[in-house]
Amino acid sequence: MPTKKGDIITNLIRPEKTSQYQIVYLLYSPSNKQRLSDEDFREIYYLLTDLYPSEVDSATDVIDLLCDLSTATKTTASINRIYEITHKILEIHTDNESVAYSLTNVIKRISKEDLRIFFHRLSNRGSIISRYDVIKGIARANGVLVRHVRKASFLIGLERVCERLSRDEEITSIIKPPLGMPLIIPSPAIVKNIDDIPFGETLVEIPEGMRYTIHVLDDSIKLFDATGIENEVDENTMSMMQSMKLKKGIYLAEYAAGRDIEWKIVDYLTPKDDTMPFKHRRNKLDIPKWAIKEMVSINDAKYYLEHTGIDRVGILWNSNGILTYESTIYESALVNPKKVHKSVFEVLGGVYIKQEAHSRPRLSKWRIGVRDGDDIYSVGLVDIEESLSLMRFVNPHKIKDGEQVSLNSPLYVNVNVISSGWGDYGAYVQGIIVSVAEQAGRKDCVSIDELEALNKRWDNNGGID
Repeated sequence: MPTKKGDIITNLIRPEKTSQYQIVYLLYSPSNKQRLSDEDFREIYYLLTDLYPSEVDSATDVIDLLCDLSTATKTTASINRIYEITHKILEIHTDNESVAYSLTNVIKRISKEDLRIFFHRLSNRGSIISRYDVIKGIARANGVLVRHVRKASFLIGLERVCERLSRDEEITSIIKPPLGMPLIIPSPAIVKNIDDIPFGETLVEIPEGMRYTIHVLDDSIKLFDATGIENEVDENTMSMMQSMKLKKGIYLAEYAAGRDIEWKIVDYLTPKDDTMPFKHRRNKLDIPKWAIKEMVSINDAKYYLEHTGIDRVGILWNSNGILTYESTIYESALVNPKKVHKSVFEVLGGVYIKQEAHSRPRLSKWRIGVRDGDDIYSVGLVDIEESLSLMRFVNPHKIKDGEQVSLNSPLYVNVNVISSGWGDYGAYVQGIIVSVAEQAGRKDCVSIDELEALNKRWDNNGGID
């Protein structure tokens, strides 16, 4: 594959404007569990040839073996047909015998060279095409800005972006989230090595509560939590938001029960200029100073410890970060997650969240609970360490965005607590599951009465110095 992969994608899309998504789907292969392993391919090869393992050289690349089955000198299958077969294999088939049956006609109509690309798309091997290559190729083929395609693809998905562009429809109207509609707020990237942070000038924030989005419309205010679930706005909250004099738009806010001012504004998510850096968006907030979340500006992210200390979590915001709605490492980073208080919670279930526009949903959010008398009280969704899997504890389920997953047995986990509290919007915990508490039981769980004491608070020198 040439180094300018975006140009290759552009040249493929231009003559096939009505099949843009099919081309993107066949080239771009985000990680998901449905893709086939080399062991799957080898079993499929035996099914297609009726050979025994002892009759096949185990050192030969299995994709080479499959490509050699092609009897076509030229590919005659259309892009749409190949797309349909690929989609069917990855999304519908559950056994290799069914996959082998679907491939029977494919190897008769696709040449060896094209079969290699086809099998690579089905494979769980590392992709040679990145999301950036795809977005760049789409943008150039349609004469639109790369950043517009990137933002639009996150908000409505690559499939719908390609469909709109295939119909010659513009996408500039969808590069901002719609007012009053649910908006998922991805957690900041967790950074363990400060040298991995790709920016210098930084605004340092100490997280104290839970993230929400406030949608200010012409005649009403809507409130959504970080997972996009709408919450009722009570009278006290409505009064406070009105006193902030928020203009029409969407705001990223933090709610911290017990703080002098429980609601504070972190960012403005619908600026007129979509290239406005974070520090300028903050400066443009035309609201009272008391309503803005406190942050400290430093010239180099490496010196954040002087303002957070070693025992607290901090969020480092790139002062010059451009809004993508993805919480990328170029926008914000969570540091010191290992230094916070660790406590035991009961896991009540998991939720599939689709954080990247074109990737399959991941079981990346888990609902946890605390002891409340003889019962368990849910305190919301938390993240999980990427290296940790709880899949062995879940019941059979479908993989789809928003799917609620139940457990097959009681499960207790250790959670690094970033912030916690109990206020008008119930009890909440923001944190990261770091391990399974193998020997723990319900008696070891945090009590609802202990939530206020789990992390350092603003009334105990918890704020930014």
